[in-house]
Amino acid sequence: MKKFFITMLAVAATTASFAQNPKIGKEISATKDYDAGKAILDAQFATLTDEDKGKAYDALYKLAKAKADPSLAILGAGKSEGVDYKTIMNAIETAYNGQKYASKDSKKNVEEIGPFRPALINAANSTNDDKEKLAYSLCYTSTAGDNDANAGLAYYFASYASYQTKDFANAAKYAKNALSDERVKEQAEQVYRVSLEQNVKTREDSINYVNELKALNLEKYFNQICTIYQELGEEGQVLKLVEEALAKDPNNKIAYFTRGSMNNSKKQYDAAKADFKKAVEIDPEFIQAWFNLGVCSSQKGFDLNEKYTDKTGKIAVDKAAEVTECLKEAIGYYEKVRELDPNHEKISNWPMQLRMLYNAVGDKAKADEISKMLGDI
Repeated sequence: MKKFFITMLAVAATTASFAQNPKIGKEISATKDYDAGKAILDAQFATLTDEDKGKAYDALYKLAKAKADPSLAILGAGKSEGVDYKTIMNAIETAYNGQKYASKDSKKNVEEIGPFRPALINAANSTNDDKEKLAYSLCYTSTAGDNDANAGLAYYFASYASYQTKDFANAAKYAKNALSDERVKEQAEQVYRVSLEQNVKTREDSINYVNELKALNLEKYFNQICTIYQELGEEGQVLKLVEEALAKDPNNKIAYFTRGSMNNSKKQYDAAKADFKKAVEIDPEFIQAWFNLGVCSSQKGFDLNEKYTDKTGKIAVDKAAEVTECLKEAIGYYEKVRELDPNHEKISNWPMQLRMLYNAVGDKAKADEISKMLGDI
């Protein structure tokens, strides 16, 4: 994962002030320990007034800050070794919670600890513990103001941690919030897209997923969107997208390829070949389109052979010639694929397809040549 190191930024906030409540404050202060004080606050929280909560957070902040001071001193010296980021997170969280309830000391506390908030980004970036990564990230985002320069980074780390723990709903939510940060936009987009895909269970989910992909980047995910529509039986939507894409850019090879694939699946071979030919005209190295031209021609030839062969297994000479013409046309397309992908790294099965066709047209020497290339003989 790419590493990000953030400079400390000062944050100021203004709030109202209220008088201290000696009961809850003294009770928390008397523990002299952050964890013990927080346990008291958590136990009483639901019964406290907002004013009492503010007083409690003021007392708790003093304990949190005292525990964080050694680590804050290390950071203040420009170092990071030995920093206990959890204590810093507790101090930040406590100060900003006091601000929510307009505690007496909230303005002072936030001004004091606020400049150390970026340490949470570094902590989230550095830890391999997804639970910690999520906690640091969400503490940062929950205390961020409008237009916070690093909120996108924090949301990305939160999305990553959520995805790792298979919390795909939150992973998508956090990743969407990270898309505005150019530093992590690409990574966040990947987490967002894959997380959304993981949540697809129903037809409605699929439609919603398609709409999200359209909003995200229609051109980038054009092929995937069309594939989903085809799987849903929404061929009209596919054709609409293709027509819109070609109206916008007549040289959109993916649009031609997509329509060609749809026509091929419906055995409309000539229409499919016309689209694939247009695609390779636009991009002569569009290897998948060359391969699909071979697929169309061979399928057409084999379909014609089945159609023309009678019950005794015989086929008229002129019809056999028509079949052979289709198969030889397919051979030409597969030979182009061979030229572009001699080691069959991009399309692994073209050698088998080409060998099958050479055998079908009776060219055993060419078929054996491919077998030798594959190590079969």
